[in-house]
Amino acid sequence: MQRKTGCFYILALFFIFLLIGESCKTTPPDDGPAGVLDIFPGVADVFILREDGSLWNVGYNQALISGIGGASGAAPGLSEAMQGGVPFTGAKAAASGETHRVILKDDGSLWGQGKSVYGELGLGGGGQGRLDDFTSLGIGDVKSLVCGNNSTFVIKNDGTLWASGYNYYGELGIGDRTNHAVFTQSKSAGNGVKAVAVGVRHSVILKDDGSVWAAGYNFNGQLGLGNQDDSAEFIQVTGLGNDVLSVAAGNYHTAVLKKDGSVWTAGENYYGQLGTSDPSDRRRFFQVKDSSGNPLTGAKAIAARGDLTLILKEDNSLLWAGNYLDPAPRDENNLPPEKPAEEEKSTLKVLVPDGAGPAPIGEIQKIGLGFQSIYIISSGGRLWVAGSNRYGQLGLDYDTEVLHNLRIIYPGSE
Repeated sequence: MQRKTGCFYILALFFIFLLIGESCKTTPPDDGPAGVLDIFPGVADVFILREDGSLWNVGYNQALISGIGGASGAAPGLSEAMQGGVPFTGAKAAASGETHRVILKDDGSLWGQGKSVYGELGLGGGGQGRLDDFTSLGIGDVKSLVCGNNSTFVIKNDGTLWASGYNYYGELGIGDRTNHAVFTQSKSAGNGVKAVAVGVRHSVILKDDGSVWAAGYNFNGQLGLGNQDDSAEFIQVTGLGNDVLSVAAGNYHTAVLKKDGSVWTAGENYYGQLGTSDPSDRRRFFQVKDSSGNPLTGAKAIAARGDLTLILKEDNSLLWAGNYLDPAPRDENNLPPEKPAEEEKSTLKVLVPDGAGPAPIGEIQKIGLGFQSIYIISSGGRLWVAGSNRYGQLGLDYDTEVLHNLRIIYPGSE
C-alpha cells in the first residue's frame, strides 16, 4: 500500500512538471496580416503585394473575372488573387486595364486574366478572347510591366520593349496604327529601356541613358515634342537633357522627375494637373514651380494618372495638382482664357491625413495613382488611400464615395 502511494505521488509530480513546461512555452505573437510590400494601381482597382508574398486586389471587376473575389462588380474588401482555385504564388508585380489583369512572376513569366478585346492579353486570334483564370501568356524573360486602358507593355531583361493591344494612335510605338493581338517588339524604342508609362492613348519611355521618348496621341501636347502630331514611333523628347530619373503619364499629360529633384510637365492642363494655374495645354515640358513661384526642388518620386499629378518630396510631404474627385468633362468650345505669365500661380496643394491635425503617417515609401484614386505605402507596411471610391477601389464601404484626405485602410481593412 505504501509503495502504491509513492508511485501515485511520482506520477502526480510528473504531470505537474508537464503542465508547468507547457505554460512556460512561448506562444508566437499574433501580429495580424502581413504588411504591404508594394502596390500596383489600375484604372479602378489596385493590386496589393504583401510582405508574405501573397497578392490581393480590391476594386471594380469589370472584366467579369472569377479569379479574384469570385464575383463581378464593385466589391469592398480585399480579395486574394487565385489561380486554379488556390492562391496565386510567386508574384513579383501586377497591372490592370479596363478589362484585363496581368501578373509578372519571379521567374519572368507573364500571366493574364480577363478580356482581350483589342489584343491586350497577347492571345492572338484577332484579339478576341477571354481568360477566366490566370493563364500563361507565353512570353518570358520579363523584367517589368505596365497596363494601359486596353494595352499591355513589358520590358524584357535585355532592355527591349514589347507591347500588345489597342494601337489606333500608334501608342505601342511599333510603327503602325493597327491593333496587335500578340506581343510585338517596339523597335523604335531600341534597347536600354528602363521604364515605361502609359496614358489613355500615349506612352512614354525612360532609357538607361536618362533620355525620354514618347509615342501615340498628341492632341494636347502630351508627348512634349512642341507640336500636336501623333506618332506611331517613339521620338526622343528634346529639351529635357539626359538626367531624368522617372516618368509618369496621366490621361492626356506627362510628368518627369529629374535627378536634381525638379519636376517637369507637358500636355493637358484643363484641371491644373501640370501644376500651373494657366489652363492652356503645354506642348513642351516646363518646370513646375512651388507656391512661392520658385522652381520646385526636393522631389524624390512622382505619379500621374487620370487628371492628377502627385509629388513626394524628400521632406516626406505630398503635393498634388489637378483633380481626383469627379471633374466635369473638358468643353472644347468653352475653354478658360489663357492667363498672362505674371498672373500664373502654382496649383500644387498639400495632401494631408484624414481628421484634424497631422496624423503619424510615418516615412512614405511609395506613391501610386489609379484613375481618380491615391495610394500611399508608409513605414510598417501600412496602406493609406484617398480620392474616388465609386467602385470600391479604396477598400471602403459604399457610403464613402469620395475621400478628400488620406486615411489608413490596411492593416485592418479585412
